[in-house]
Amino acid sequence: MKWLAQLHQDWMAARKRRVTSAVQPFRRDWEQLLEDAGIRSAEDQQTALREAQQLAKFQLIPRKRNPRFIDKIIVPLESEAWLHEQFGTQPGAAAQQQALEVVQTWSLKTHPLIPETWTQLCHHLKTAFSIPRVLEPFRWLEPIRVNELLTLLFQITSREWPTGTLIRDASTHLGYDSKHLESQQSFLERALEALFGRETPLEAVGIQTSNSTLHYCGPLVLHFEDHAKPLDLRFESTLSVAELEHATHITTTAQRLLTVENRKTTFLQLAHADAQRSTLIVATSFPTQAVKLLLQKLPPALPHYHFGDTDPSGWDILRRLREISPAPVQPIHMAWRPAAQSTPLTQRGTQIIDRLLADPRMADCHAPLQAMRNSGTKGDFEQESLGRPTLPEWPFYEFA
Repeated sequence: MKWLAQLHQDWMAARKRRVTSAVQPFRRDWEQLLEDAGIRSAEDQQTALREAQQLAKFQLIPRKRNPRFIDKIIVPLESEAWLHEQFGTQPGAAAQQQALEVVQTWSLKTHPLIPETWTQLCHHLKTAFSIPRVLEPFRWLEPIRVNELLTLLFQITSREWPTGTLIRDASTHLGYDSKHLESQQSFLERALEALFGRETPLEAVGIQTSNSTLHYCGPLVLHFEDHAKPLDLRFESTLSVAELEHATHITTTAQRLLTVENRKTTFLQLAHADAQRSTLIVATSFPTQAVKLLLQKLPPALPHYHFGDTDPSGWDILRRLREISPAPVQPIHMAWRPAAQSTPLTQRGTQIIDRLLADPRMADCHAPLQAMRNSGTKGDFEQESLGRPTLPEWPFYEFA
């Protein structure tokens, strides 16, 4: 019965986000219901009316001036359980409770690498679902999907993947078909962002994908075997891995390259501030395949600076950039800044700092790293806390 399916759809749209019992029955205009269900002929409308009358689960309210025609259909509160049963759905309160139970189960698991971070994510999910509120990509209305995503997230973060592990190899290694992680990539990367509190591509955990994208602003020329392709973007644009792979080399009229960790705010603010167009600005957290290709194909003499957060992961991004870049990478605007009531370092954060202090590539960064470790907190670490650029040109901030 198409009219019943449409009624259920409309009723669910009105009811599914409720976690308290409804106090008023659901009402729907009968003629509009039939129209939305695609029931337009007089014969089909009569059939739908007979079906509704025979079900005896709903109230049919006739028009006052012409009782031969139906004005409204009402779903009584006592019929809601029956409607759920017919379509295999459940009330919002039941979905909320099931989602909370899923999160509770995962909160009891000890993560082998990032136990504190995992516990914190589960706490945030419990808080959000209790309101209830969505914490993307985790949606309390879809408890089965929440469990699927937490399973995948736990699996891919519970091991140290060898750098450059292909995504299809990782997928089969975890017991899925070879294309499963590819199909879940966008959801997984949003889940990683929820876990780590920063934009985190799969490459950040060592899994290489084939569809990463370079976000950049500034002058570029891609040179191919038979032609050159000049690109001079005033604000944000993108390049695919395929475009970067096909280029034999890349040149720029910019005086320097600046990689920026936060793409959603700081990168855009710097792009707008670069009035002289003297800086090629590229957004990157842990470098993706697209960023690696850019670094490999730019002139190695081009000065490279990196502006990132100053928590352990922010410095680890700088380490990774130094590891893959043919040119030296200098930090800028990355002094450790104390802050009242700052986030304490986790065990994982302290381990990252110790690893960075032991890495010869990070010898020039010992002072801010040691200051952070001695304080036991992340300090005022976010790029956004510096505010908008105060200069219309390089280096964008007066205190550089």
